[in-house]
Amino acid sequence: MKYSLSASMFALMFAVILVASCATKAPTPVQEQPVPAVVPTPVETPVATPVATPEPVPEPVKVAKQRTVVTKVPVLIKEASFYSDGLADAYAVYKLDADMKNVVEKDSYDAARPEAVQRIISDFKDGRLAAETVYEADGRVRSRRELGYDANGRVAQERILDGKGKLQSASAYAYDASGRKVEWRVLDTAGAVKATSSYTYGPGGLVAVALKDLGGKVSGTIKLMYDGDRLAKRSYFGADGTLQKFESYTYEGPSLAAVEYHRADGSLVSKTANSYGPLGQLVKAVEYSPTGAAGNYTVYEYQVREDSEIETYYE
Repeated sequence: MKYSLSASMFALMFAVILVASCATKAPTPVQEQPVPAVVPTPVETPVATPVATPEPVPEPVKVAKQRTVVTKVPVLIKEASFYSDGLADAYAVYKLDADMKNVVEKDSYDAARPEAVQRIISDFKDGRLAAETVYEADGRVRSRRELGYDANGRVAQERILDGKGKLQSASAYAYDASGRKVEWRVLDTAGAVKATSSYTYGPGGLVAVALKDLGGKVSGTIKLMYDGDRLAKRSYFGADGTLQKFESYTYEGPSLAAVEYHRADGSLVSKTANSYGPLGQLVKAVEYSPTGAAGNYTVYEYQVREDSEIETYYE
C-alpha cells in the first residue's frame, strides 16, 4: 500500500509537470517566405521635337502708279422733228466751242427753206453762260436774255430785253443752305414782284412747286412723286386744288423709257417713248396716240467728246 501511494503521487506529479511544460512551451515559429521585390518598368517620356517658327512673310509693298482714264461723252449737235409719215418738219443745229463743252450757237430751220429762221448766240464769261441773243432770219435782234450769278456760281438774276435793248421782265432766284432753289420771283420793269414760285423738297428731291400771283395767292401747284430717287409722277393742280392733269414716268435701267400724259380722270392723252444709243444718249423720241399709233418723232445726233484725267492706283 505504501508503494501504491508513492506510485500514485509520482504519477500525479509527473502529470502536473507535463501540463505545466505544455503550457509554457513557446510555439515553433513559422518561417515567412520572402516577398519578391517589384521592379518598376521604366516609362519613356517622349521628348517634344522643337518646331521651327516660320519667319513672317512681309506684305508686298504696293506702289502708287498713274494711268490716263478716257471717258466718252456724247454732245448734242442736231435734233430734227418729223411727221408720222417721215416728212421733215423742222430741225436745229448746235455749234460747240473748241472744247465741245458749251453750245455757242443754235440755228433753227424749217423744211421749207435752207436758211435759218432763227439763231441764238450764246456768250460765256468765266466758264458760265452770261447771255443769249435771239436773231431773226434777216439778222435783226429779236430778244436778249442776260444772267447774273451769286458768289457760289448759281443763277441769281435773269433779265429779258427786247430787240432794242429795252427791259421786258426780270427774275430773281433764292437758295437754301444746301444750294437748292427755293424761290423764283418774276419782276416787272420797275423791280416789283409780279409772280412767285416756291419750291419744297423731300427725301427724294423736289416735291412741290407753288405758283403765286401778285397778291401772294396760290394760282396753281405742281406736285412730284418719286420711285426711289427717280421721278415717277408729276401732277398739276388748279387754284382751287383740283387735279388738272398728270404725267407718269417709266424707266429701263437708268434711262427714262417713256412719259405718259393723262387727263385728270386718268385717260391717256399721248405717250412719248425714248430710244438710247450705246453711250446712254437719247437718239429718238416717238409720240404715240391713246390707241398706240405712232405719230410725230424727233431724232437726235451727237458728236463724242473724249474727256481724259489722270487716275492714281496701287499695285
